[in-house]
Amino acid sequence: MSRSGGPGMLLDYEDSLYLDRKAWGLNHETNPTCAFDLRPSSDIDLVRRYGGPVSHAALNPSHRTFRTPGIDGLVGFLLTHRCAVVLGDPMCPPAQRDELTAAFVKYCADNNWSVIYAVATGNMRNFVNKSGGGMLEFADLLIANPQHNLEAGSKGRHLRWNLNHTRRQGVTVREYQGSGSPDNELEAQAMAALASWRAGRKGFQMYLGSPRLFANRSGCRWFVAEYAGSVVGVLYMMQINCVGSRYLIDLVFSTPGAPRQTNELMVVSAFQALREEGEEAVCLGVGPKALLGEIQGFGALSSALARRFYKLSNKMVPQHGKTRFWEKFGIVHREPLYLIFQQPRVGIPEFHALLKTFNFSISDLFR
Repeated sequence: MSRSGGPGMLLDYEDSLYLDRKAWGLNHETNPTCAFDLRPSSDIDLVRRYGGPVSHAALNPSHRTFRTPGIDGLVGFLLTHRCAVVLGDPMCPPAQRDELTAAFVKYCADNNWSVIYAVATGNMRNFVNKSGGGMLEFADLLIANPQHNLEAGSKGRHLRWNLNHTRRQGVTVREYQGSGSPDNELEAQAMAALASWRAGRKGFQMYLGSPRLFANRSGCRWFVAEYAGSVVGVLYMMQINCVGSRYLIDLVFSTPGAPRQTNELMVVSAFQALREEGEEAVCLGVGPKALLGEIQGFGALSSALARRFYKLSNKMVPQHGKTRFWEKFGIVHREPLYLIFQQPRVGIPEFHALLKTFNFSISDLFR
């Protein structure tokens, strides 16, 4: 475990599993003024309470977490090329967001690290304005209403026809109650399906991390597609508190051999379950834009280069296809998402840090 000399503390996730809270004077029974808890479960609680569509990356052992006394909050980040890349906004009460951000920025400055916020919301605009930094609008947070029955009426005819064809082929979807007593055989099949899906992807790839389907079960739900006696797809959903949504659909995948429309059948099944529970909003995650939107803080030349580079990268890795997939399910609300830089420039360290964060590799071209 590493510690800072300033007001903040930096914890590697695995180290925090073994933290002696009493040695730090952080036992609530003996120190009632303590404003936060360093047990791993508190990380999960903060993600569920204040996290956005990618904040659960803070639970990944490869990421670090930052806390500061007096704030019940957490900043999860990946340190690479002397850049601290934060996925999502700081997770804390909104009234303390600026204070936690300032403490984290100071900690990074003391270590000579630059700060990048990836997939940040407009709530981080204060940081940009105070630091003189730059921000690029590259995606939207997508919200749908599961109360809308997507198969109903004339508008749902095409989707209904496709899903009925998939059902007739023998695909079934059920919710797996994996938060109780685990079904080891089903989970092994799900992990094998995940490996098959990942191996079947070709060309350039960009993703924020390897899926961890059963690593953090608290607040998670799984909808499993089965075909010919085997698991061929999984929809992974987790509990959050984001733009009026209590759930985030974090991942939907099916194997290369699964019948067409298997992913759509899992989504409709999850929507049906949420509809029956009375949920009126579900977060569909990050929807990348086809072109960059708002740019703040960068000069005219830098802005033009950023737009051209993003357009080119979207041709190489068509991330906007994810947005088009979700648009089938009736997007009712969008919130802009940004890449935010502490300084309005993207040098070689920042560029390499982003490639590392999004797991982008030229070698993928030759897969």
